[in-house]
Amino acid sequence: MAEKEFLLGVKARELLKHTKRETRVVTDDINPQDVRTILHKIAALEDIRDAREVCSQAINAIDRKRKEGFTKSTFRLYGQDMRDIAKQILLDVHAANNTHFLTEYDSRLRKIDAVLDGCSLLLEYITVCLEDGIISKTKAGLWTRKVTDVKFMAGAWRKNDGGRARKLREQAQAEKDRQQTALVKEAIRQYKAGE
Repeated sequence: MAEKEFLLGVKARELLKHTKRETRVVTDDINPQDVRTILHKIAALEDIRDAREVCSQAINAIDRKRKEGFTKSTFRLYGQDMRDIAKQILLDVHAANNTHFLTEYDSRLRKIDAVLDGCSLLLEYITVCLEDGIISKTKAGLWTRKVTDVKFMAGAWRKNDGGRARKLREQAQAEKDRQQTALVKEAIRQYKAGE
């Protein structure tokens, strides 16, 4: 892998890991470790009034606590797609890099375009999740930065390879034109020789 494309592959891998982590399903279930801590506190108390107070505080904390993140239904609606998109971005980066440029430059450019499209779609999903209150502005900002890192690097790669592909197309067309001109000249020469 070329150096910049290698870095792009690393960024795409980080994006996939981050997307997987951020799309985990959260539930309203109580963490067993929290329950254990509360029970130990209650067991250590000597007066029943203190136990009632600790239980009341725990209940209030549970009632106030609304976990940020994907529920099972929002995961099915958005989260799974987001994971799939991030996975496809990583696959497309590697597929583009493993495509021999000199012989398959159009295929490589299509794969880089797929990376750019995937990044744009993932950014849209992040925006929708932010607007629906599934994720916070902080999470959306960090996630967006990871996506835009990949998108800008892929955009630079596309621009660079697009210029190289244009030159190769022009060279191929010039060679084809030269061959056709030579054929026409040969045909004219043979026609004149036959007269």
